[in-house]
Amino acid sequence: MAGCAQAQTATVVELTSSPDKKIAALEQMLTQKNRVQVQMQQHIDTLQQELNELRGVSETHEYRLSQILQRQRELYQELDKLSSKLATQPATPASDLVESVNVQPSVALSESEAYDRALKLVLKGKQYDNAIVEFKQFLVDFPQSSYVPNVHYWLGQLMFTKGKRAEAKLQFQKLVDNHPKSSKRADALVKLGQIEQDLNQPALAKGLYNKVLKEYPESGAAQIARTRLKGIK
Repeated sequence: MAGCAQAQTATVVELTSSPDKKIAALEQMLTQKNRVQVQMQQHIDTLQQELNELRGVSETHEYRLSQILQRQRELYQELDKLSSKLATQPATPASDLVESVNVQPSVALSESEAYDRALKLVLKGKQYDNAIVEFKQFLVDFPQSSYVPNVHYWLGQLMFTKGKRAEAKLQFQKLVDNHPKSSKRADALVKLGQIEQDLNQPALAKGLYNKVLKEYPESGAAQIARTRLKGIK
């Protein structure tokens, strides 16, 4: 302890007796402080840039998601209107259901190509009977595909549009039961509720609509479920 006291005293004496050394020491301390501040500012700038980039990515994803949800709602409404329109029309002879489509020779398609081709028959060609055939064949050819939930959804929609409630219910139920993480599951639940409502089963319909509100409260399907709940006495 005595040695430390002597060293401190010597330092004070040295600084006191040598102003140049004291000034040099202070300048060195100031330089180090400035260097640390610069490094800290650079680090802050880097973090800010990374944060801005993350915000940009997040905003891009949110925008794309909103577009997908909007398109999904539009497709749902379009098919819903079509099913209502077909329900008011007289039955068409089976011979008249054959559409003028050029049948392409059978070729080996990847699962994405097969799915896209079937989907185009619905959205662009409006060739619903042919689309049903394509989607059913897809389930045979690619039973483990990630597109399977969507295929069940579209088969359910097409069957519902054609007034085949039992077949539509089967497809929607497969989606709900077997694919809990599917983005189509909420819409499938709404459709199941609508089928039960059409079959004069209000209690079952309410249960399905409330399930949508509980599990997917912020979805477009939830908005439809709320509207339909208001129509159930």
